Amino acid sequence: MSVKEHYDTLLGGIYSWMIGDFESNAVQQENFFRTRNLTSCGIAFDLGCGNGIQSVALARLGYSVFSFDFNRHLLDELEIKKGELDITIIQCDLMNFDAEQSIHPDLIVCMGDTLTHLPDRETIFALLNKCSSALVPGGSLVISFRDMSMALEGDARFIPVKSDDTRIMTCFLEYFDDHVAVHDLVNEKKEGLWVQKVSSYNKVRISENEMKELLAESGFSVISSEIINRMVYITAKKKGAVDL
Repeated sequence: MSVKEHYDTLLGGIYSWMIGDFESNAVQQENFFRTRNLTSCGIAFDLGCGNGIQSVALARLGYSVFSFDFNRHLLDELEIKKGELDITIIQCDLMNFDAEQSIHPDLIVCMGDTLTHLPDRETIFALLNKCSSALVPGGSLVISFRDMSMALEGDARFIPVKSDDTRIMTCFLEYFDDHVAVHDLVNEKKEGLWVQKVSSYNKVRISENEMKELLAESGFSVISSEIINRMVYITAKKKGAVDL
């Protein structure tokens, strides 16, 4: 199953439940950007924006935000969440974010685990090149992803994601040379009976160092790299003419 099909048939409808309280997450992201001096009255692109946690945070910091995602359900949630904030919502495939060539952002973010949803390293490299071309000289890029280069073994491959009285979500990871097959199992209680939904999709296995190499090859200088809650966060800056 493709990533889009997985979101359209399963994950999109429970994504907000899975990640928890929107407002507290948005405040956390706002603090993340502020402490990295990513505050501006410029333009920001949020690639794979989901329900808009990063988009709302950036708009509150003064950016005019363009939010891109392929899942209509999540974009409809963002439409409600954004209120009067300066956020333009665009439904499209991640690789087509640059269709509007006249807009050159000061900042691009691609967060969550969005990058590893792409088919392979070559596509990730292509996206990073698109980001480099789109950004103004000296513009910033912030990415995050889960480093799955080291395979889990045995029972550790079963990940309890979240549960409450009416829903239980677990994922099982199946490792291959260049990707991980993620099997999401969701049990929901409906009219007193538990109903199971199962859906699978692939994530690219790429390490922190490999991502840094792709960034350098795409014309970026890595400013910082850190691990927060088992996710890799990299802030990079597009090289200007004098830096190339």
